[in-house]
Amino acid sequence: MAKKNTLFKNTIYKSILSIVNIVVPIIIGPYIMRLLDVDLYGMYNRVFADFQMFLAFAGFGVYTLGVREISKIRDDKEKVSKLFTNLFMISMLSNLLVLILYVTYSLLTSTGMARILYLVMTIQIFANIFYVEFVNEALENYKFITIKSVIVKIIYFLSILLAVRNPDDIVIYAIVVSLTNFLNNIISFIYAKRRIKFNFSKIEIKKYIKPLIAVLYSQLDRVMLGKYVNDVSVTIYYTAFYLISTLASIPYAIINVSIPRLSYLLKNKNKEVYEEKLNNSISSLLFIIVPMCLGVFVLAKEIIILYAGKKYLAAIIPLMIACITRIFISLESVMNNLVMYPNNREDRILKVSLVCGTSNLIINYLLVIFKIFSPITALATTGLVELIVFITHYIYARRKMNINVQVFSKKNITYIILSLLFIPISLLLRKFNLGFYITMILIIITCMLLYFIVLYIKKDNNLMFILDKFKNKLKVGKK
Repeated sequence: MAKKNTLFKNTIYKSILSIVNIVVPIIIGPYIMRLLDVDLYGMYNRVFADFQMFLAFAGFGVYTLGVREISKIRDDKEKVSKLFTNLFMISMLSNLLVLILYVTYSLLTSTGMARILYLVMTIQIFANIFYVEFVNEALENYKFITIKSVIVKIIYFLSILLAVRNPDDIVIYAIVVSLTNFLNNIISFIYAKRRIKFNFSKIEIKKYIKPLIAVLYSQLDRVMLGKYVNDVSVTIYYTAFYLISTLASIPYAIINVSIPRLSYLLKNKNKEVYEEKLNNSISSLLFIIVPMCLGVFVLAKEIIILYAGKKYLAAIIPLMIACITRIFISLESVMNNLVMYPNNREDRILKVSLVCGTSNLIINYLLVIFKIFSPITALATTGLVELIVFITHYIYARRKMNINVQVFSKKNITYIILSLLFIPISLLLRKFNLGFYITMILIIITCMLLYFIVLYIKKDNNLMFILDKFKNKLKVGKK
């Protein structure tokens, strides 16, 4: 059933998609943040934070389980059809239940403009019923996913520019976002259904309930900021978190395309092949994510000014903390998606998530009591929790599961050390006071040259692999 695509080709497709997902927000984000009223946009982000809590439960972990399990059986059309039907039924029931709870919550806790925003976002919960991208991911249909998503992003881009024109157009903005989400999901659903038929001969919903339980504690920060601080603090938190998350979507393509392939290898090949691909994926991720995060860290001020304007300077330090946190989140994501899930350790993920999520909640409430809860402390506590989750899974995988996870290999440590050198380099270049743009460009060029020249001298295999691929492409192009 699945096409025989290489991990490199899949990563290229996902990277193209990620680049589009970066370019569009980079253009639209500053437009929205400068145009919309600060308080209204803060209200939107506070409502959106609440909405995401409900959406997380509505999704019920179907996406992750679907990618992993379907990738294992993708060569058996009948099994894929049965599993797809079961997961769709679970998704439909969970989304409809959450939709009822969400509407009730919004009517009881909000009034005026906030209530309108809450109700507009019900479109996205309904749209989530048709979110079956896990099938296309598992069958490695990345070409379709990329083309479809690029077209939808273009529609979104044009809709924002044409419809959102005034500072108080916050409801119109929410409608555009929600309808775009619906369009994206319904196209994927139609594409998947043309290739996979529903099979209601053996519905086993109960069988999948336990593996689907997950606790997404990272959403709690934004909800609590809106409740205990103010709406603007949610925007500051969200801006920092969103910027680095958007940029990180490019290296995350490595994780996403590796999930179905590693699950398939573990099921159909042997452990050695799985470990080799696993460690290659980890190394490739760190090769990009570490310098990217440290690069944004040293340019946090410039990035916030260019993206959001000087009225959001309070987001500079949160962005710096979010950069460090993102590295921890990346490592935790590797352990969850490439180690724990493929090896059927959902119970382990659930236990660790419950303990760490509860700890994060308690810490946040202590920060509220001592009146030091803010976007900065919220991001810092989340980063600490993510680090603990990663360390816990890492030790467990090596000692209990006997999996040779090579996160701290000599090669990966080199990436970290070279990236940390960006900090003294940026501090030194800032002392010359050469102006905003010249200083920013010099920091970027100097840090990139240091990173890639040293790796080229060391013949780093990740860098050499990319260079060889581009050389081959150039030769083909000339021919």
